Amino acid sequence: MSTAEEDGYSSRCDLCDTEVIHSMTELLLRGLATASVDSTTGDIFKSASSVAGAVKTELENYLLVRAEALIRESVDGGEDHSDKLMKASTRPTEFLSDLIDDFVASKRNLLSHVSGFLSSESRLNKINDFMQKMEMENVWALDVRKATAETILESIDMKCIFHCLERFVEQDKLAGHRSQCKFRVVNCKNDGCSASFSVIHIEEHDSICPFKPLPCDQLCDQHVMRCEMNKHCATVCPMKLINCPFYQVGCETAFPQGNLDNHCSKLLQTHMLYVLQATTRQNATVDDMNQRLQLLEKAQSLNEMSGALDARSLTLIIKEQEAKIKKLERDIKTQEAKMKRLENEFRSRNA
Repeated sequence: MSTAEEDGYSSRCDLCDTEVIHSMTELLLRGLATASVDSTTGDIFKSASSVAGAVKTELENYLLVRAEALIRESVDGGEDHSDKLMKASTRPTEFLSDLIDDFVASKRNLLSHVSGFLSSESRLNKINDFMQKMEMENVWALDVRKATAETILESIDMKCIFHCLERFVEQDKLAGHRSQCKFRVVNCKNDGCSASFSVIHIEEHDSICPFKPLPCDQLCDQHVMRCEMNKHCATVCPMKLINCPFYQVGCETAFPQGNLDNHCSKLLQTHMLYVLQATTRQNATVDDMNQRLQLLEKAQSLNEMSGALDARSLTLIIKEQEAKIKKLERDIKTQEAKMKRLENEFRSRNA
C-alpha cells in the first residue's frame, strides 16, 4: 500500500507484519460470524446469512471509529487510556479481539443472553459452519479484510512495532527500501515448504519449519527433515541401536545397526560357540523330556492296562505314545537343520 502525502513526501512504505495481519483478518471473520449468529438466534424471520452484509459494514465502522477515538483521546489528553494504548501498541491482536467482543455483545438478541447458550457447543458449531460458508461464498473477501486490518493496525501501532512508516520522495528509493524493509515478505527456502512471512520472522519460522533439514538426532552423518526425524531414527538410521541377531542364544551386545556386519564378522567364533552351547542345552532338554516321557508312559501304561477292557484300548494307547516320540524326533531334526544352516552361513560369509 502507498499513499500520497500532502507534506512533501510522495510515498510511504506501509509494509506490515504479515503474521499480525493474518491473525487480525481471522479475528475479523470470526467476529462477523459470531455477531451474525448471535443477532439472529431464535429469529424465524432472519438468518445469519441475511444479516451478514449489514453486520459487516457495522463492524468495520465500529472498529475504525473506536480505534481512532482511542488515539484522539490519548493525544488530546482526555480520559486515561494508558492500559488500552499499551495493549494496542504491543499486543494489537488482543486489542482488536477486545473491540470485537464489545461489538458482538452489543448485537446479541434476547435469546442469545440465555444462560448457557453463549458457551454451548451448538452455538460454536453454528459459528464455525457460518465462517466456512462465508469463506466459500467470499462474503468478506480476504484482500478486503486484509486492507481493513492494515488500516486498524496503522492507526493503533503508535510505536511502529508492527508496520513501517518510512517515507520517500523518489519511487526508486522507496522500491530500494522495500527490498530491504524488515516487514518485506519472503518465502521459506526449505524444499517442500510453501510458507511466506515478514523477514523479521524468518528465524522463528526456521525453528519450527517441518521441512527444515537437520543433523540426525542420533548423530549419523545424514541430514533429515524435521518432520521425518522420528521416523528416520526409529527405522533406517545407521545409529539406531539393535540387539545382536544371536541375542537369543547368548550374545547380549547392542550396537548401531550400521555396525551389524562388522560385529558378526568379528565375533564369528563366539557366535558359533553360543549356537553349539544352545544346541547342547536343547539336546539335553530333549533327553530329559524323553526320560520323563518314558516314566509317564510306564505309569500310564500300568494304569491303562489294568483298566483296559480289550486289546483295542491297548493298541490306541501305544499309537498315542508312538506319535509323541515321533514329534520329539522331528523337533531334534529341526534343531540339527538350524545348526547346519547357521554353520553354512558363517562359512559362506567368511569365504
